[in-house]
Amino acid sequence: YDYLCLPNGNLALAIGDVAGKGISAALLMASIQSIMRTQLAAGMPRTSDGMSHFSTAMVVEQLSRQLYANTSPEKYATFFFGLYDEELRRLTYTNAGHLSPLLVRGGGVTPLEVTGTVIGMFPAMRYEQQEIGFGQGDLLIAYTDGITEPENSYGEEFGVDRLAEIVQKNHTAALDEVVAKVREAVRQWSGTPELPDDMTVLIARGT
Repeated sequence: YDYLCLPNGNLALAIGDVAGKGISAALLMASIQSIMRTQLAAGMPRTSDGMSHFSTAMVVEQLSRQLYANTSPEKYATFFFGLYDEELRRLTYTNAGHLSPLLVRGGGVTPLEVTGTVIGMFPAMRYEQQEIGFGQGDLLIAYTDGITEPENSYGEEFGVDRLAEIVQKNHTAALDEVVAKVREAVRQWSGTPELPDDMTVLIARGT
């Protein structure tokens, strides 16, 4: 996961999950992060329709092409990339096969849809982007499957519904407290102090 402020004042945020585990997976994720930051340092690409909107889809497309060209065929990753415009209070995002982040607003929870397949698997893949309002008090939570897939003693997964319920109940709490409550709930559900997969949570609140 990563987040950074861009020169124009917008906020970029990303979360991904690579195929496989161990050192090779860690190196692949480091490469993805490096490629993304290099792209952003060079300037966000704009949409091809002549509009002034920055294109999260083009960022993900370029990232996928570079990943495919420089890694073996079995190397790929899910990837969510978002761009928050504070002035317009708008979130533009592209979701490349990643678990749908949740938008908590006004007592409701809305999953952000997938807009394309995983990155790095195909030489030329097109992605779409979506725009949503992201105003004061709105909460965005992105996560990896290490949060939703742990099972209890009966073989039941923790699941997205339980995650949504916890976030909704604590949406006004400090962000680090929300993360702590999510992680603790997953550990209690699984009944084990150490889980086999990473537990990554990325949370942003509209101001």
